[in-house]
Amino acid sequence: MMPKIGNKRAFTLLEVMVTTAVLSLGTVLIHESFFITLDSYDYCSNYFNVAPWMDEKIWQVRDNIIRLGSSSQIETSGTFTIKNKDFSWNLSHSLVEGAQDLHKLDLVVFWKEGQRKVKLSRTAYAKYAQS
Repeated sequence: MMPKIGNKRAFTLLEVMVTTAVLSLGTVLIHESFFITLDSYDYCSNYFNVAPWMDEKIWQVRDNIIRLGSSSQIETSGTFTIKNKDFSWNLSHSLVEGAQDLHKLDLVVFWKEGQRKVKLSRTAYAKYAQS
């Protein structure tokens, strides 16, 4: 409501304060949603860069085990860089209990996204092909 003061019309102080509060809240919500979207984009971008590397690493290790069995020398950790982003990885392999010459491979890649540490893992199995 705008009271009449002579022929002039004006907003009350309360109306101006409520409008300012609503606009401020809207600005904060838009700002937060933008940064959440940007964070999700960074995660997806890193995921799409790392996934092919992980698949290739699993195939290399699997191929070594199929050809050489438990005697194969397998690198178990390291780091790599894609598009100026550093990634660390760990690989563990063990014999599956109850299955002869069947190896379980667990590959984990992790990196920093802001303050949090992101982890992506793959698991595969390989059987030593004795000739």
